Amino acid sequence: MDRDTWREIFENDLENRGVFDVWNFSVDEHYQERMGWQQYVQCCYARFYCSICGRSWVSSKVHILFHMKLKRRTGQARMHVFKQKCKMCTAAKYEEPTFLVENIEIAIGNLVNKIAQKFYNLPIANLPRNFVTDARHDGPHDYNNCEGCALGICKCDTDIQYSDKRHILPKRTNQGSQQKKKRFPLPNTYAHHQSLLQPLRSAYSDREETGVGESSHYIVNIPSDEQIDSSGPCCIIL
Repeated sequence: MDRDTWREIFENDLENRGVFDVWNFSVDEHYQERMGWQQYVQCCYARFYCSICGRSWVSSKVHILFHMKLKRRTGQARMHVFKQKCKMCTAAKYEEPTFLVENIEIAIGNLVNKIAQKFYNLPIANLPRNFVTDARHDGPHDYNNCEGCALGICKCDTDIQYSDKRHILPKRTNQGSQQKKKRFPLPNTYAHHQSLLQPLRSAYSDREETGVGESSHYIVNIPSDEQIDSSGPCCIIL
């Protein structure tokens, strides 16, 4: 996961929103509860690669947890992305996902919106709520191999709409060629299937977030006998 890309987009979005306090953006390798922090959870689309067998799979239920805190005009935003295991390998480890750049921009835009509203009483900007997909994601969520489910973070509410990449970003489509640009950094073992593109629907909801000490956790109980992982996107305020 390219941490510098996340940090750069975060800093640019804060400046564009007129927030000039110093905010530090960092990534937590392991999940931590942070008492007294505001937290914001989004559910995004991403791809995983198994470091053992080379298998790849996509999921539209990749939870991203943000913790936010502002003190003496210095803010901190910490991110933890919940990982997934390959269900084909008995000794599989949790793998980090790879995100489309467009989805990083959307996730960070939503986060900056929360910061602007919560800490500065700024109006919510009208941002696109559609995460971009580049493959089918209509299979059940593999909760047995999901770190978010193991920690009780996952929830089966669906609230962010997914969109075909060609529909949401027509300017990135090469009209003069049948071959489309691959957005993921693909290893040699991965065959990219552009023919499987199709949009799915869901809805967006939003609630007032609270501190971690008041959060409620849910576990999704969904069958896991399909290879493609997705029970639909969601965005949770715990």
